[in-house]
Amino acid sequence: MTTLLDAVDVDATVAALERRFAASSPEVTGDAACDRISAIEETTEGTARRLGSAQAVQRALFDAGLANPSGPPELGGRGLDSGAAHRVREMVASADLPDRAMLFVGLHIVGAAIARHGSDDLVDLVLPGLYRGDTVGCQLFSEPGAGSDLASVSTRARRDGDHWVVRGQKVWTSHAHVADWGEALVRTDSVDDGGTGGSDPAGKHTRLTMLLVDMHAPGVTVRPLRQMTGSAAFNEVFLDDVVVPDTHRIGEVGGGWAIARTSLSAERAMMGTLEGPLTRRVVDRIVGLVDDNHAADEPALRAPIARMVAAVAAVDALSEREPDDWDPSIRAVAGPVHKLLMTEALDAIADLAIAILGSRAVADDGAPDGFAWSEFVLSTPGLHLAGGTDEIQRSMIAQRGLGLPRDREPG
Repeated sequence: MTTLLDAVDVDATVAALERRFAASSPEVTGDAACDRISAIEETTEGTARRLGSAQAVQRALFDAGLANPSGPPELGGRGLDSGAAHRVREMVASADLPDRAMLFVGLHIVGAAIARHGSDDLVDLVLPGLYRGDTVGCQLFSEPGAGSDLASVSTRARRDGDHWVVRGQKVWTSHAHVADWGEALVRTDSVDDGGTGGSDPAGKHTRLTMLLVDMHAPGVTVRPLRQMTGSAAFNEVFLDDVVVPDTHRIGEVGGGWAIARTSLSAERAMMGTLEGPLTRRVVDRIVGLVDDNHAADEPALRAPIARMVAAVAAVDALSEREPDDWDPSIRAVAGPVHKLLMTEALDAIADLAIAILGSRAVADDGAPDGFAWSEFVLSTPGLHLAGGTDEIQRSMIAQRGLGLPRDREPG
């Protein structure tokens, strides 16, 4: 591990990538027709184009050692410490490059679980492809009857020799329609606790196991869920007797809940960074909207502008702090804090865009930079649910960060 960061070299590399992809990618060169279509309808052609652009950028970052800056060269990194790695990620996230959001679940969530809990063979099998962008990962966590209460998942895995046979349904799975690997939280009854459940009488947590599912395996069916934005990034996934080798198990049998917590923490932390929904590009767009419409000259818009500036500054300030320097109790809730600040900033941006544009924010009247805000405005409320509701985040901060007791049961 090294703390040395050649910022000039990284900046030059990123600038070269910007020039390269500006010359080759329709999303960067301003294909307005494609952008308009992608904002209102998720087409197979559009999905393939965006995924191809994302993978091309990711491969270039991997080859430059910028895909996973704290990792070793064989995993697309430079062996940097956390502070230097954060600065590299910020430089990459601020660059004018094609969007890589389709890859982030695999890179930051599935990859984190495998790196921390997976066997050496599983690490070697999966991580290089995820970091290079050759493969895409998704989370198979939420179910129709297990959302906020994730430990209530009912998808079951039955041991059959050196394989598991998985049956159940998952829902709200981001990018499952393009995924190669799925990190699946499943219920197993393989923990011998004498029938008492140990310290977990219901067996909700001790009987969970994490498996890595091949999304192309027989028995896997993915169906898109159309959102009010018009896109279909979420999916429901049916697992009908899907065979998973035991070598694709992440961690121990019955140890799935700890791994799920690793993934959820990584998800919340990611959502609060510049690689999450609050990208530097979004911030630049709202600042441009304010300037182009002389919004700061309107007394009624000054308070919404101030709220937006303060919210974005709060996210930036937290992102710049080094996690290793935090008090352990604060470090334990960094993800929830990041996510709450991020959703507040996104709300402030969406509200300001509506205040400036009025109906032009969601209606196509031909005005510049009007309808382009539609998908952003419509999708922002859902981020209060993604990765755990705001109430769940606040409960974790209260209990794990502040040491407050859990709410009493009614009565």
